[in-house]
Amino acid sequence: MTMAKPKGAVALLFGTFLVVVASDGPVGRTVEVEGHVYSARDSSGAPVGPVVGAVISTSLESTAVVTDQSGHFDLRTRARVSGDEFYIITVRSGDVVSRRRTMSANMRRQQFILSGSPLR
Repeated sequence: MTMAKPKGAVALLFGTFLVVVASDGPVGRTVEVEGHVYSARDSSGAPVGPVVGAVISTSLESTAVVTDQSGHFDLRTRARVSGDEFYIITVRSGDVVSRRRTMSANMRRQQFILSGSPLR
């Protein structure tokens, strides 16, 4: 009977190891950035003026997307990021650019406001 307890503990540790490795592990996850690009905020702070044709990209690879008529975009990369890896999201419209540093692989419902910041 005492032998069953060590075997059970080893099985539990091995199962926990498999879950940790299979979840995110060193390989990481592909990145998805989805949201809207606006030109400014109104006096109440709400975004206004959807930007059509803004280009969204990341520092991970060359994949880029363009916003539609409502300023919406959905960018999915082939590159993978681990949980502790930073990357840059860049939104560019004409000579205006916005950059955001992040480490999240799932960036849903993002809002980028291009309030006339000069290109950096």
